[in-house]
Amino acid sequence: MASPLLSYLSFGTLLLASCQEREPPPSTHSEGELTRIEAQRPLMGTLFKVTSYVTHPQDGYQTIEDALDLAEAFANRATDYHPDSELNRLTKSPLNTPIKVSPDLFKVLLLGQKITHQSEGLFDPTYGPLTHLWRESRRHSITPSKAEIAAARNRCGIRHLRFNEDENTITLLHPGLQLDLGGIAKGYAADLIFDHLLKQGYPQSLVAAAGDLRIGEAPPDKDGWNIGLRSFRLTPTSILSLKNCAVSTSGDLFQNIIANGKKYSHLINPSTGLGLTSRRSASVILPEAKLTDPLATTACLSENPKSLLKHYPKASIRVLYQDKQIPPITTGLFSQ
Repeated sequence: MASPLLSYLSFGTLLLASCQEREPPPSTHSEGELTRIEAQRPLMGTLFKVTSYVTHPQDGYQTIEDALDLAEAFANRATDYHPDSELNRLTKSPLNTPIKVSPDLFKVLLLGQKITHQSEGLFDPTYGPLTHLWRESRRHSITPSKAEIAAARNRCGIRHLRFNEDENTITLLHPGLQLDLGGIAKGYAADLIFDHLLKQGYPQSLVAAAGDLRIGEAPPDKDGWNIGLRSFRLTPTSILSLKNCAVSTSGDLFQNIIANGKKYSHLINPSTGLGLTSRRSASVILPEAKLTDPLATTACLSENPKSLLKHYPKASIRVLYQDKQIPPITTGLFSQ
C-alpha cells in the first residue's frame, strides 16, 4: 500500500483561487510591493500548486519552477510505477549487498522506517506487495484470496531493510521486497518545494499537493492562510487559519471500490490486507508535510489515533467517522 497507503488523491483542499499555469503578469507593481503569483505542475498522480508572495514576479516564477524541478526529480526517483526508477532498481538489487542511494531517497526511507516503528506497523514503506495486490483487486473489482494476502504479507516488513547512515546505503535482506512511498513521498516533495522557496527568500508561500499542504508565513495583511478541510462531502467541513506548518488529510472521498457487495477504501488495513470498510477521515497538523502525510494515514487506520501524541505531543489530530455513533477525535487546533 502506499504505506497503508496511497493518499495521492486523498483530500484536503485550499479555499484559495485556483492556481494558474505559469504566466507572468504585467509588471505594474511598485518596487517593494508584494505580488501574489501561482504556478502548478502535475506530479505523483496529482497536481502540485504553489502560491507565493514576491517583490519581483519574474524571479519568483523562476524560483517556483526550480523548486518544482527538484520535486519532479525526487518523484521520478521515488515512484514504484516506473520499472527503472531508483526505488525499483533498489528493490531489484542483490540480497545482502549494500546499495548506495541518492540522499533524498535515503532520507525518506529512513524516515519511513522511523514512522513504521512509531505507528506499530500501520505505516510501512515495505507494504508494496500488499499495495500491488490491492491495485489489481481494485482494477477488477474483486478481493484477493486469503492465500494471496498471506503470500504478499510474507514479503513485507521494515526489518528486511538495513540502513547505513554513514555510507547512505540500504541492504535488502529478504527476497521479493517491493517498496511503496505513496503515503509519504508527496509530503516529502511538498517540503522540498517549500524549503527551496524559503532558502531563496520567499517565506510567504504555500504548497498544495491534493491532501498535503505545506504552509509558510501568512499572506500580507492576514493572520494566516485560510484552509478548508473536506471529509465525506465535497464542501469543506471546517476552515482554519494556518501559518508555518503542514496539514495532511487522508480518507476515501474519491478512492474506493465495491467488491462482493461491500465497499472498500484504498487505505489498506495491514491486519487484513484489505481496504478499510468503515469510512473515516483523518487530518494531522505538524511543522512538516513529510510527517503529516504518513501520520494522517496512520491516524485513519488506527483504533487509537491519540497514540500518535506519544511521539508527537504537539500534533493536532482530527478523525471523523461516517458512522455517527462513533464520536469524532480532536486534539490541538482542531479542539479550539
